[in-house]
Amino acid sequence: MTNADNVKSKALMFNLLAEIFYRIPDEDLKETISELNTSLFITNRNNSQERAFILLGEIKRLAIEQPLVELKQDFNRLFIQPKGKTAYPWGSVYLNKQNRLFDLTTVAFMEFCKTHQLNFTLEKNEPVDHFSLMLVALIHCMELDEAEDNSSLNDFNESLCEHPEANRTATLLKMHLLPWSGRFLELVNEHSTSGLYRAAAKLSQLLLDELKHEYKITLEPVELYK
Repeated sequence: MTNADNVKSKALMFNLLAEIFYRIPDEDLKETISELNTSLFITNRNNSQERAFILLGEIKRLAIEQPLVELKQDFNRLFIQPKGKTAYPWGSVYLNKQNRLFDLTTVAFMEFCKTHQLNFTLEKNEPVDHFSLMLVALIHCMELDEAEDNSSLNDFNESLCEHPEANRTATLLKMHLLPWSGRFLELVNEHSTSGLYRAAAKLSQLLLDELKHEYKITLEPVELYK
């Protein structure tokens, strides 16, 4: 698989996942998911491919079978309800001892977005370090990096070994997303009642683990507070 194919396929999957974790479920979303052509979704590692297809199939099945009211209730309990959300989707909640929104890590991600011409048009005043918005930023960075590098994926990864911080995608993953996303996805997996968000969390973790391997990222130890 070429790097362009790898980026295109992951962009499709991350775009789907970003919508699932950000958008309040409605009939249009259920229909969009149920009509997915999963043959377009491929991974770069053979041992990930079968699991990715199984999880995509599970997401499609649950979108079709689960009543909309149950999906909405699950989404609300996980991400929306004013008190006691079971899976806060913002990074600063996990990285700040007081579980604050709009903390220093949020500002750092905002600066990263500004540096790389990423502008989010949000309907309300909310932190930009939302898991879904970071996935959108990840797609943007992957596509920019791929456009600047026409080598094969193996050559691309070899260059990242020496200077991973010089790459937008690697920087976003290492500094802004991976330090906390595993805990967020763990909570989604633990508390989802409809099953749809559990399957989406498992697919997200599978793809992020694959990117961590591809970009040869080593994470610094970080204390999480949620």
